[in-house]
Amino acid sequence: MLKKHYYKKVWGSIGFIVNLSQMIEYNLANILGLNEILSTFDEIDSMNLIDYNDLMKKTNEWYEKLTKKELGKLQGFIEEKNIFTKDFINEIDHVREERNYFIHHIFKDDLFSKEFQNNPKQYIPRLQELVYRMNEVNNVLCKIFSMMKKEVKLIH
Repeated sequence: MLKKHYYKKVWGSIGFIVNLSQMIEYNLANILGLNEILSTFDEIDSMNLIDYNDLMKKTNEWYEKLTKKELGKLQGFIEEKNIFTKDFINEIDHVREERNYFIHHIFKDDLFSKEFQNNPKQYIPRLQELVYRMNEVNNVLCKIFSMMKKEVKLIH
């Protein structure tokens, strides 16, 4: 009966990790979209309303494309845009790799190792650490997104 409790705790944590991953992907896509607007305004000091509306349309189309990308694919875009520090990109990569392990490998690997079946409790500290780190990444992204939204509102 005790093992069943730990199974549920692991499965619940993995579900929460999927949710956090989607929030991170959403915020990254928004940041990349806003970065397009802000970068364009950095290149040219002013823009007429028609050009601004065209830029907004292109940015929204780009955002729609990005929201369909998973975290690993978004990472290439964030490295290319030089928005984040190398340490922060490394943290995103770390949580992505850990997330991938728990989402894609733990149960498949367990078919041979039986580690999860025999001792689900062992994964809980690692899952808790991952949830904490993903939440921290998402909090940083939320702050960046909020600041960028304010900056775009100043332009508009």
